[in-house]
Amino acid sequence: MNAWRVKKGVARWQALLALAVVALAAAFAAWLALPRVLPPSPGAGEGAAKPPAKPAQILASIEVEGHGLVLANGTSQLLWNSTKPFTLLLEAKPERCWSFKGWLVNGSLYSVELNATLTVKGNTTVKAVFELPVYTVSIVPVLLPAQAANASARVNGTLYLLPAEVSALACSLLEIEPVAPRGWKALNGTLLVNGSAEVKLVFEKVAAVIKMRNLVVPARVSGLINGTSTGTTVGGAGQPEVELAVAFGSQVFIEPAGDRKGCILYNDTHLACFDGWIVNGTRYGGTQLGFTARGDTLVEMQAAITKKQHPVAYTEVLLPNGSYVKVPVIPGEQYLIIPFYGEYEYVGNGWFKIKGVEKSGRTAYSFIILLPESWKRIRVTANYTRFDEHAATPSVEVICKHLTAGVDLAPVYLPRTEVNVFEIDRSFVDCVGDTRFNPIPSAPENEIVLKCMNKHFKSLTSLGGPSIRGTSVRTFNVPVGSLLITGEDGIIYLKIEILEARG
Repeated sequence: MNAWRVKKGVARWQALLALAVVALAAAFAAWLALPRVLPPSPGAGEGAAKPPAKPAQILASIEVEGHGLVLANGTSQLLWNSTKPFTLLLEAKPERCWSFKGWLVNGSLYSVELNATLTVKGNTTVKAVFELPVYTVSIVPVLLPAQAANASARVNGTLYLLPAEVSALACSLLEIEPVAPRGWKALNGTLLVNGSAEVKLVFEKVAAVIKMRNLVVPARVSGLINGTSTGTTVGGAGQPEVELAVAFGSQVFIEPAGDRKGCILYNDTHLACFDGWIVNGTRYGGTQLGFTARGDTLVEMQAAITKKQHPVAYTEVLLPNGSYVKVPVIPGEQYLIIPFYGEYEYVGNGWFKIKGVEKSGRTAYSFIILLPESWKRIRVTANYTRFDEHAATPSVEVICKHLTAGVDLAPVYLPRTEVNVFEIDRSFVDCVGDTRFNPIPSAPENEIVLKCMNKHFKSLTSLGGPSIRGTSVRTFNVPVGSLLITGEDGIIYLKIEILEARG
């Protein structure tokens, strides 16, 4: 009983003790959380001295653009600082092939000298700028003999027409290869250059160059060329310009290589036809061109587009009784191996219209008019408007046994309109008879023809003069006494009246 009471009393005192410890700990924690007021330190009243501030730092940084070494005060240190202004002794040392451009201080140019002195008083950025310099090579052609020629050179694979200036970065290598124009030979080999210089490339003329342009119709080139008899066809679609180099003195012949008229198919309805040559600016109307190659020659083909077929037309001829009879007007291409250019139509009341083309130096059209074989005397009226003073003058001729003869229409030279009226007696055909054509104007045969014309041609207006040609009835296979109309440019309104007829 007493033992139980003793144990119970001990337990109560233990509990009370624990509560006392917890209360004491809470009170101590609250005391710690309270704000404190420190006692003033000695001398902390008004007027007491403040502690000294730390001095400000002055910073300088050095940057490098390009390739080169930069030293500051003899060291490679790039970041500098101090509490006082300080001096930097700057040195720039470019790498091989590079050059020094200058010092930039805070973005502005400060000096272009390799060595510079800089006083730093505040935060500063210094930049050393290095660059690759550029050198220039001038390439000049020397032509023997001196004359115009398109000499060129390849520089590192790029083609330059000379003279030329080529730039490159320092330490880079330029490989210069001369390229001789056609007909020339380069006397230099390939050159290597790695710095500014003037390079002279020498070219020697070794052959004549034949430049052929506007080869709409293929052309055949033949002759004794480079010591050998040869022939080749050039030009046509996809190759309108051709250059050939031939030895000096070569005999060269050039002619159209189309069909027998010098034409090729242009499209389904038209032909492209040869119409003469222009050699060094001078026109030649012949089909074959021949010359000795003594120098460069420019040959330009004249070509025109014409219809594949030109149908026979009809005009009306006034008879002595006042009625009209239809007669055929046949394009000459059906008889002659020449191309035909022009437009034509019957416009009524006996008038037939012929419109040529503005060309120079070559007949563009011809017509055969088959008159009734009974005609004895006719009147021809031709109103001619000329466009080009250099064009071939149109003519009206009578077809005889071995030649054709008649009159040229006025105007002969100046572009204008002229009315031509003349009468022809059929006796002219008998007067000419078997006389043959002679290309020499003063030949006796031509004197006979002129006398017959004076007797049997009567001009009612001013005509352009007599016309005599080598074509004949054998050329056209038509009756004597038919009319031949030829021309080139302008417009003709033609009217034919039979004044007298046999039977």
